[in-house]
Amino acid sequence: MNGVARRVVSCLVFVTASEAEPLVKQEPNMPAVSYARAPHFVRRDLADAHLRVWDHLASPGTWLDGAMRIAVAAAAREARTCRLCQLHKLSVSPNSQTGQHDDTSALPAGWVDIVHRIATDPGRLTKGWFDRAAGNRIEDGTYVELVSIVAHVTAIDTFARGTGSDEWPLPTAQAGSPTRYRPSEARLHDAWVPTIAWHEHGPREADYFAGLPANIKMALTLVPDEARSFFDLVAHQYLPGPAMRDFANEYRAITHAQIELIAGRVSALNQCTY
Repeated sequence: MNGVARRVVSCLVFVTASEAEPLVKQEPNMPAVSYARAPHFVRRDLADAHLRVWDHLASPGTWLDGAMRIAVAAAAREARTCRLCQLHKLSVSPNSQTGQHDDTSALPAGWVDIVHRIATDPGRLTKGWFDRAAGNRIEDGTYVELVSIVAHVTAIDTFARGTGSDEWPLPTAQAGSPTRYRPSEARLHDAWVPTIAWHEHGPREADYFAGLPANIKMALTLVPDEARSFFDLVAHQYLPGPAMRDFANEYRAITHAQIELIAGRVSALNQCTY
C-alpha cells in the first residue's frame, strides 16, 4: 500500500500562472498554511486538496483520535532524519541493525518502528515482517490507518520539497472519538490485510466504488474514510480516474506519457513493485 504514495508523489506537475493562483487559508484547527510564497504557482484545486488532507489528518479517524493521528504524522517526518533508519537503508538487510529510533512522540515503541519503516524503507517490507511486527503489536485496521497517515504526509511533504516550498506545520488535533467502523465486506484477498473487493462493497461504500474497477483503489478499504481521502488527493495531484484513461485529451501541463515516464522512473527508484 505504501507504493501508492510513492507513485502519487512521483507525479508532481507544475503549472503556469494562468492555471493557478496562490492560496492562503487558515482553519480553526491549524496554523495558516499556504503556497503563496512558493517559487512556482500551484493550481487552486491542488492547494485545496492539500488543505483537505491537513483537516483530515487533524480530525478523529476510524481507530485513532486526532492527537494520535498528528503524533503518527510527526513520527513519519522524524523518521527522515532517524539515525537507526539511515543505518537500515545502508545495510544489506534492514534487520541486521538494532537499536532505538530517534523519536520524540508518545507512540508505543512498536508503532514507531512500523511508522519509521513504512516512511523510510517500504521497498523492503515483507509479509514476514508484517506478521512479526504489525501482527503482534497492532490491529489490522489501526495498521491501515498508520499506512494512510504516512502516505498522506509523504505526498504533501514531497510536493513541498519538489516545488521548493516550506513544509507546512502540522495541524492542531481536533477533539472527538474514533468511529471504530469496520466494513463487514472486507476480507483477505491478495493484500496483507482485509480489503473490499470491487463488486463486494456495501451501500456505505457505494460512492467510493463508483466508476471503472481499479485494484489499486482497494488498498486502504479496510478503513474506507482513509481510502476516500487518499484517492481524493490522487485525483488532484495525479489525475482523476476518467482522465487517466482519456488519452485523447491532456489535463495537466505535461502529457500522459510524460507523467507516466516520471512516475515509472521514480517508482523504480523507490522499489515500488505495484
